[in-house]
Amino acid sequence: MIQRIDLFHLPFYQKESFTGSDRGLRFWIGRTELAADGDEEKKETVLRVTLWPEPFARDKTPKEQKINRDFPFSEEGLDEAYRWILGEGRECVPGRHFAK
Repeated sequence: MIQRIDLFHLPFYQKESFTGSDRGLRFWIGRTELAADGDEEKKETVLRVTLWPEPFARDKTPKEQKINRDFPFSEEGLDEAYRWILGEGRECVPGRHFAK
């Protein structure tokens, strides 16, 4: 089972993304820029988490088998993402049931 420390700290995500797995579930965490309030000029930085079932890599998994959720780009947001991956997020991935 993954631990919160396995996800590194926020400065890592300034330049890199992280891919991991936990009991049949694969995940990707990375920095994403979104248009703030529909304004293309203003950007909001978030942590995006993508979950999908094993065995394939993110790019080789059909889009309909993946789910995304955005979290604040902060240590607290990373904590929320960790809890979501281990909890509610596991239950949302289409077509698979994972060990708890």
